[in-house]
Amino acid sequence: MALPLPSIARDGWRPAVEREGIALGGCALLLVLLVAHLDPGIDLAGEAALWPMLRLTMLNAMPALALFALLLALSRRLLLSTWLTLLALVALYGANAAKLGALRMPLLPGDLRFLATPGPAARLFVQYLHVDAAHALLAAGMVAATLMLCRERRLRALSGWRRPVTGAVAAVFGASLMAGATPWRLVYVEAASGFQPWALDQSAASTGLIGGLLVYHWELGGGDVPPADRAAAIAMLEAHAPDLRAGLAHTTSSETLPDIVVVQSESLFDPARLRDMLSGRFLRAYHALARRTTSGELGVPTFAGGTIRTEFEVLTGAPLASLGGVQYPWLELDRETYPGLTRVLDAHGYRSVAVHPNAAAFWNRAQAYPALGFERFVDAASFPTDRIVGLFTSDAALTERVLEELDDDGPPQFLFAISMENHGPFDWRPGLDPQRLADLPIPERLDPGARPWLANYLYLLDDADRELARLADALARRKRRTLLLFYGDHLPDLGPVYAELGFDDGRDPKQQPVPWLLYDNRNPRAHRLDTRAWMLPGLLLQAADIHDGGWFDLLATLAHSPDFDPDDPRDAAGIDALARLHLRGELQPLLDDALGLVPASVDPG
Repeated sequence: MALPLPSIARDGWRPAVEREGIALGGCALLLVLLVAHLDPGIDLAGEAALWPMLRLTMLNAMPALALFALLLALSRRLLLSTWLTLLALVALYGANAAKLGALRMPLLPGDLRFLATPGPAARLFVQYLHVDAAHALLAAGMVAATLMLCRERRLRALSGWRRPVTGAVAAVFGASLMAGATPWRLVYVEAASGFQPWALDQSAASTGLIGGLLVYHWELGGGDVPPADRAAAIAMLEAHAPDLRAGLAHTTSSETLPDIVVVQSESLFDPARLRDMLSGRFLRAYHALARRTTSGELGVPTFAGGTIRTEFEVLTGAPLASLGGVQYPWLELDRETYPGLTRVLDAHGYRSVAVHPNAAAFWNRAQAYPALGFERFVDAASFPTDRIVGLFTSDAALTERVLEELDDDGPPQFLFAISMENHGPFDWRPGLDPQRLADLPIPERLDPGARPWLANYLYLLDDADRELARLADALARRKRRTLLLFYGDHLPDLGPVYAELGFDDGRDPKQQPVPWLLYDNRNPRAHRLDTRAWMLPGLLLQAADIHDGGWFDLLATLAHSPDFDPDDPRDAAGIDALARLHLRGELQPLLDDALGLVPASVDPG
């Protein structure tokens, strides 16, 4: 026998639920309109047809509504759930706007992975936040509003069995979206057709931010190197067959192998490329050293940030573009081992150490470096906290640690170091010498808002240049032959400076190269060579007279070939295909077959 419901349920439950339903619909509509307002790819009031814009709005709003429903199930509080979803959307779109402004690239799934290990990321990104009294008051108000909404009356409509059912439906809805289940891929097919991994800023304009994040995750989140176009790879090998056969025939020297030091200098570029900058004032040590080394301009795969991209190219020898849109390889690729520079040196008896005064977890280096073959990783925990210049560990402290790691006897050594001092932001920098700042030559036409950006950068650039001279001088005095590969990872984030001054060559900031040099303390000689970051390991191994009979000998050969043009579509397609084979461990058999090489395991006699 059913028990009678209390009178409040009989008389007031249905009208209350109806009122709650209307309120719930209003809150959901508010969130949809918020997405339409915040998303740079959605313009409901523009000239574009209304239906496609409404469809794009819903495609971007559905993940937000899934979060909203899940919060409703967890809390049974309508306004609290709406408020928390609203905060998440504002934070997401705010982060996207900030990244677009600084790096000219939209938010990517890899950026959100920092939430899994927020500590290291927070310590870096907090430097970009300027919290004044107004911001602090706003944050306090948001916390107070959240706490007040936690006392909101629970929804009657989600009492009993309705609550777990709503939660389960929301969880399945969200999980299937993340997994890219077949029904959702059909729903998002139009957004996917506009996805261009090689032009992510344009893709975000056609897919919307949230839709773009989903499609990027579906298309490039598999964790593996894409399959290679073997026809393009073979065509590339055949086009350069004579040079490649000669280059791959070299064998490693029987003499004592040199120590190798690689320094990736944070945000280093030549400010003389800017209009109205005093020529010859900056990077004096670099230019002096370049006059007796192999040096030139270096094309890098990133701008104003994304150190991981240049780092990936140098350590693996693979163009980032060969991965089909992957932007954060140590985060997005799921590989237990990577072929690359460290593995080749390990096969020749080298001890390998990576040195970087940042948290080991940042960019997932704690897992990536062992997979690359490094024996040790010296991270921020090994640097004294009193060796800070501005915001980060000084280049002087890094130089000292590199020199401490180099032994005068024992097996050959490979040290890979990434500096930190000259990392952004550049609009503020505490603790710098005011007299040094005042003495820096800044173009008169630069307005007061942009002058601190350039002054702070040039101050730190002088430090980087001074440490290059110090390191090179120390290596010159070593008894052991030592190679030093030094290069910048990308241009600094100096948006206001670039906008006001521009560059002498008239090119866009994203097209500007960075400097590089390769110094041999036993055989100094001048040689000019403009190249790409992914070619550096081949050139480095060639200088060390170390030959792998494969990928890196191929790179070194092509780097000097007048017939190879990495900007030519056919050569670019071929090198991308070969790079994928290299990363997948499938290259050597193809080289042997296409070039008629004799495998090392086969006795030609």
